[in-house]
Amino acid sequence: ENHIKQNASITMITFQGLPSFDLENGLLCAWWFEPLLATMSFAFWVNFYWHHERIRGLSNDKRFIPDGHYYGAWWYQSVSAYWIGIYILKLFAPTPSSQIPNRIPHSVSDLAYVLVELVAGVVAYDTIIFFVHWALHDVPVLRKFHRTHHHQHDGNLESRDTLNHSLVDGSLQVIVNILVQRTTPWGSVKTRLARALHNIFVTWMLVESHTSSPYPNIWRRFFVGVRNHRMHHIGGKHCHQQFFGYLDNLRDACFACADETKIQFKAKQL
Repeated sequence: ENHIKQNASITMITFQGLPSFDLENGLLCAWWFEPLLATMSFAFWVNFYWHHERIRGLSNDKRFIPDGHYYGAWWYQSVSAYWIGIYILKLFAPTPSSQIPNRIPHSVSDLAYVLVELVAGVVAYDTIIFFVHWALHDVPVLRKFHRTHHHQHDGNLESRDTLNHSLVDGSLQVIVNILVQRTTPWGSVKTRLARALHNIFVTWMLVESHTSSPYPNIWRRFFVGVRNHRMHHIGGKHCHQQFFGYLDNLRDACFACADETKIQFKAKQL
């Protein structure tokens, strides 16, 4: 009898761990609100820039996913894989909703803290993705997983190509985003407002970096990574940092210094 009760208890614990879609603590506290916001943000920004591409004659498609076009396959694949991954994460390594601070700004200092969280998260995401992106280009065993994102658009890069990538490539980006969303660089749990703003701004910057439309150019004005990402795709420019660009400059400077050292060393040997 005790053994039966113990098994029943384990079963109950297992079922209690499954995510619920209820709104017991409100919409903004639901576990699925954050990934839903990220999905809707991507959909909004892609359609927003695609609209500007069409009115400027830079995209000839009248439907977002033309019949038989590869856009349909990767769009459904990306969205499905993202939500399956989020659900698995919720099952095995969730951040309890009660531990995520709401921290609605009621003062200048509160607002400043949320903005610092936002900026720190975007910088952390861009930094980690730089090394992931570099590895996808330079490590032979990984290169094949990134090839789709570069070659399937045939040089006609549009905002819709933002999510055109392999399952491995997209999963790595999602994992990095989850890591920087769970905690701040200083170790505290990231506030709910900063997490929401992060999803809006990161998706916006990613889509703007891929669009062929010269307008709106909000982030391209200020950030060299966003500005040069199309050149990276179409011209093969050696830019792996998606948003900012200082890591590309630092890496190139280090390589140039190393090459100069090699030249001087060989000259001394002669």
